[in-house]
Amino acid sequence: MKHIMIAILLLSFGLLAAEITYWPTTSIAEDFGATWCGGCPFAWEGLQVLHGYTHNGELISAKLYTESAELSSPEIQQRFDYYEVIGIPAVIFNGKIRIDGSGDGIADGSLYGAALNQFRYTSSPIKMNIGSFSATGGTLSGTIEMVSPTESISNANIVYYLLENSVGSETHVVRSVLYDNNFALSGAGNTHNYNKTFALNTAWNTANLWAIAAVQLENKAIVQSVSTLPLPANNLRAAMNWNPWMEGPANYSHNSQTFWLYNFGAPDNYTTHIAVDYAPADWYFNYCDEEGNCYPGHLETPVSLGTGDTKDFHLNIWIGSPGYAYFRFVISSPNLGEYSIPFHYQVEGTSVSDPTLSPAAFRISGLYPNPVSKAAVFTVLSGKNTPEATIDVFNLKGQKVQCLDAKNLQGGENMISFTPESTLPNGIYFYRLQGSSAKAGKFILVK
Repeated sequence: MKHIMIAILLLSFGLLAAEITYWPTTSIAEDFGATWCGGCPFAWEGLQVLHGYTHNGELISAKLYTESAELSSPEIQQRFDYYEVIGIPAVIFNGKIRIDGSGDGIADGSLYGAALNQFRYTSSPIKMNIGSFSATGGTLSGTIEMVSPTESISNANIVYYLLENSVGSETHVVRSVLYDNNFALSGAGNTHNYNKTFALNTAWNTANLWAIAAVQLENKAIVQSVSTLPLPANNLRAAMNWNPWMEGPANYSHNSQTFWLYNFGAPDNYTTHIAVDYAPADWYFNYCDEEGNCYPGHLETPVSLGTGDTKDFHLNIWIGSPGYAYFRFVISSPNLGEYSIPFHYQVEGTSVSDPTLSPAAFRISGLYPNPVSKAAVFTVLSGKNTPEATIDVFNLKGQKVQCLDAKNLQGGENMISFTPESTLPNGIYFYRLQGSSAKAGKFILVK
């Protein structure tokens, strides 16, 4: 049946090339605290976990201080008032999700990871670029382009941060805030040029200064950000303007909307495939590209993308018996490693906490990034709420070299931060989730 279904797809599902109508979102985490705040270092520790597995094109973070002598200013305090931040620490992602306090799930980054995960593959109607930045002159310029042919922005603010690294033991410290008010933009291809000049303080080290620009809507949502920080040589992104958690009937052929890949880095040769972490046996996973070519999901298919190239895909899934599935669209190359886009499909009326289904779904669905350098994140799938679980790490000799506690797992996807022990040498390691029937996974440690 599987081969017949693929043949049908190849013959009948031809897709015309689509135009890009959105851009990947670069998220920003605004960390509100003070030098005298005992819990604030835990907040920054948690954000550092996120920075360990993302790059500057995916996540930017900024630390704002209240009542902290030379680290504070009226314009910084204005940001506290704007968000009505009273208790600290408080970390706000893209102006939308706010996480207060320094309790469980903060220092290990799990709560912040869950917040960031909601934006990892989301789309923005605009793209932003930095044209030039002078740390010695305090000048910043760039462009904002509307990508969407249907969306428009009005009554928004462009927020500009000047930040300094290595301020004593602090980093990513906001030194100055500027605005452009009443920003409006509409019509695909139309652009807005911005030029700002920050007033510099002679006490600041210009060698450590950098800047952020972000567009913030009237409802406080930040729809796009950009910074002057460097980007990696291999920089692949994905975006979609639809919910990757899908629902529909059983015995049904589901053709998803488009999701796009964007190569912002060096030219590279990739392979693509669908990795199924859990699904009923009579479900089949395939996908098509923008040219109407359809592929069996389990086979690795070569894809070459030059700098600036884009490519879109559509999922083609045969939904058999009632149930649910966790699966990932995986893009790999020796230079990039593995980049996974998670998806979920659930038959209407099916619960992920169904006791007849949950044991098979208790597993690790992936580790990102892989190879691992300083930090990574396990995605643990659980069919029901689980108070705690343990992830064991083994070397090639089968010796257990590290244990990772995962607490308060919820039904569905859970992001578990992982930092390899400093004493572990580079090499190949295996990991297994205690209580799971899934086979052990593998990762490469490269410090």
